[in-house]
Amino acid sequence: MAGTAYLKGKRDKSALAVPLGLPTLDKTMLPLLPGELISIIARPGGGKTGFMMRWARWWASQIAERTNAENHIVVYATWEQSVEELHSFMVAADEKLSITNMARGEITDDEWSRILRSGVDRILQPLWFIGHSLERRKKRPAMNVTTLAEALRKIEDDYGKIIDMVFIDYLQRIPAEGRVESKAIATSDILDRLKDGALAFGCPFVVGVQARREVDARDEPVPGLDDGQWTSNCEQSSDKVFSLVRPRKYRNEGEKFLGRDVIGSNQMVISILKQKMGMDNVHYWVKFDPIYNRLDEMETRQAGADARYHR
Repeated sequence: MAGTAYLKGKRDKSALAVPLGLPTLDKTMLPLLPGELISIIARPGGGKTGFMMRWARWWASQIAERTNAENHIVVYATWEQSVEELHSFMVAADEKLSITNMARGEITDDEWSRILRSGVDRILQPLWFIGHSLERRKKRPAMNVTTLAEALRKIEDDYGKIIDMVFIDYLQRIPAEGRVESKAIATSDILDRLKDGALAFGCPFVVGVQARREVDARDEPVPGLDDGQWTSNCEQSSDKVFSLVRPRKYRNEGEKFLGRDVIGSNQMVISILKQKMGMDNVHYWVKFDPIYNRLDEMETRQAGADARYHR
């Protein structure tokens, strides 16, 4: 029976199950499973792209180390940035170079040699991008959920690849297809279609979701389940919902945020708002460095990791 085979894959660890790659948080977060939709909610500048890129890079590195996963890949589809910009994120992380300096063109001869080496290494990494290219901007095709599905099917059928995860950056940038009654209806429909896509391709879909601006006015500006801009459908359609917030955007150095001191600009709070069959309504403090696309544990022993919060 299909159900028994499904449980057997869990028991013997042969089935796909994707953690986040942060040990403390992975103790609470159930690993991502085929067919799941995961929503990452944050305000602009909250770290959606960096967080998803780091997760995509990390899982691609795990694939590269497995001996039986030669054809497995991670796909990152973006409506937010060009594929060239995403490549810059990869270089910054792989070569420990500042994305800020590269954006300014402040690149030394030694750094340029490392960038060229990273470009060669990049070809071998099992992380594929779908998005618009600055180099090919005059041939810019329409991108929507239908063309995303067509591209994923081509990757499977024509290139013989097995897709482990798909990242979508981000929900509100995906255009509606055909005539729609409102932006809210269109956004909700797109989210439903992404859930269908996760089931159709048999892998987790992780989608970035812009939080509505009302979040900024709260005493504790942590996006909740119903805070997706133009949609509250994340609560219904998603199997897991996380929210991200960078305390330094709202508090000065030394002030309190969710009961802890704000120190520096690299603190991030990851909140697990929903996960089926697992603990939710918990938050974790981590270190997120957007310059080098790094996400690390805040401390060895996560103080208050299971503390619950209420808006």
